[in-house]
Amino acid sequence: MAYNTHPSAPDLLCTDLFQRLQFAILEHVTGTEFRIIGHPPAWLFHLYPEARHNLQLSVDARTPVLQNFLADAAEAWGTDGDSITRSGFWTEHRGAEEPWHVEAMALRQGPNRLLLIQRSAATYDQQATLLQRAREQVLEQHEHNRGHQRTQHELTTKLVDMERSRDDVAVILQQLGLATLLIDQEGQVRFLSASAARLLDTSTPSSPDGLRWDALLLLTKGDRLALQSMLQQPASARERVRCHIETQTGRRLWLDIEVQDDPRDTGIKILFLHDMTDVHHLRRLLELKAHYHDLVGKSRAMSQIYEQIQDLARVDSTVLIEGETGTGKELVARALHQASARQTGPFIAANCAGLTDSLLGSQLFGHKKGAFTGAIDDQQGLFEAAHGGVLFLDEIGDIPHTVQTHLLRVLQEKEVTRLGETKPRKVNVRVLTATHHNLSQDVAKGTFRADLLYRIRVARIHLPPLRERKEDIPLLITSFLTEGRASMGKAIHRAGPAALAALMEYHWPGNVRELKSTIECAMIHCKGDTLDTTDLPPELRQGPSGAPSETVMPGDERSRFVAALGQARGNRTKAARLLGMSRATFYRRLSELDLPTS
Repeated sequence: MAYNTHPSAPDLLCTDLFQRLQFAILEHVTGTEFRIIGHPPAWLFHLYPEARHNLQLSVDARTPVLQNFLADAAEAWGTDGDSITRSGFWTEHRGAEEPWHVEAMALRQGPNRLLLIQRSAATYDQQATLLQRAREQVLEQHEHNRGHQRTQHELTTKLVDMERSRDDVAVILQQLGLATLLIDQEGQVRFLSASAARLLDTSTPSSPDGLRWDALLLLTKGDRLALQSMLQQPASARERVRCHIETQTGRRLWLDIEVQDDPRDTGIKILFLHDMTDVHHLRRLLELKAHYHDLVGKSRAMSQIYEQIQDLARVDSTVLIEGETGTGKELVARALHQASARQTGPFIAANCAGLTDSLLGSQLFGHKKGAFTGAIDDQQGLFEAAHGGVLFLDEIGDIPHTVQTHLLRVLQEKEVTRLGETKPRKVNVRVLTATHHNLSQDVAKGTFRADLLYRIRVARIHLPPLRERKEDIPLLITSFLTEGRASMGKAIHRAGPAALAALMEYHWPGNVRELKSTIECAMIHCKGDTLDTTDLPPELRQGPSGAPSETVMPGDERSRFVAALGQARGNRTKAARLLGMSRATFYRRLSELDLPTS
């Protein structure tokens, strides 16, 4: 690649080739001064306009990455050998134009210290095509000049020079590090770049014979079918295919595979392999921070909940989980169970609301045959069924007073007596409880035993309402859409900007449970792949004006019921739905709060 005063035809051809490849070739003079060799591409003068007059330039702060690279280039120039030092791609912004992607390479060629600058990345096969065309031009020139009595020796010499130039450029192109495959119409791999071979951990030669792409890329069945379909699509309809592969050495990779047509023959496809493994792992780490078992959220409040669960999972104490209806109290209980040493034991959940004394007592403690009307067989209770695991008592604030006494004894003595029996049975159960009540107020009113409260409130977790952690709403929406796609078979992937704004502005009296029902309802009505405001329930389309007053305290249950009735304009069924509870529970709480039931 020497440059002299009177370049030969192959040298001119090589220089023209570098120009077509968008290379600028600079020879180092001294310090930061360089001389431009050959015909530089026009974009170089956008970076250094003064070079247009004397074909000389001084690398300065206008291109800071290139300026910093000169230190690495100096080391390459001072080293004997054929090594090439690369800067890696950087981006240059020039006004309103599209950003440029530029890379520099430093190498020595004899005494010459060269700096090659390339705008944009080019594939090996595209460059090889240009080289092939250049070679054909030399042959055509030979045929054209045969009448001028060019000897066979002269032609051979020029072809040898051209081959040497082609090999030099091929080395540079291999150093660019693009992982590419060339596939013919029969699916045979025609070319495999060195970068692709390293990525796939294969010793396959660059020009394999008889190797199919699906034998080289060890894809899952779904990914293989997706890539095969993309190979058959027209260029305008193609998209990148995200694939999970396992290399021949057992290494797992996530690749984005881009399909392009060979410019020489559209029947031949070029596959660009983009390694996205690191990006996949980073996304996975972010997802793990936003999820804890079945709980979703990365707000500060939810992060604190996750830490509490981890701490309480190490001990066996009773836990009281507090929070409004629909905040996910049972999910917290299940997370405690799954993170604890009892995870292999049973998890049994019981809703204490709406059951009479005898039914709840029988359900919890079991009964002996004939203990009451309808007791036709001996029946173990939930405490016995949960032996070795966890018993979750939801809505414990609604438990009848007589059952509270029996429950307190079971918690203290670790034994249960079935209804109609006198002999106690030992049980090994961790008890988790939950309520949306303010149990301290219930103790003051005499509806809940103080000693039972202190027994179940050894540890406590308070779940914030959804309106206090709205930054988690987009994550929850994504999670519910994923569940909906699996259950409904509808390819809905996102909420549109207007729908997302409405979902963020709404006050969510029913909390996460109401949000999940809203997303399911919207998916049923959605006709495309994106949720719109027209798919949402009417209360969300009305905007935030229908939200209850900001003066209503979240912990004031009476105020929440009054606000829900006001928003529902007196409709009890709708108000119960807004609060995320059944009509029976809603009417019972109205009576307890001294609110009109009709």
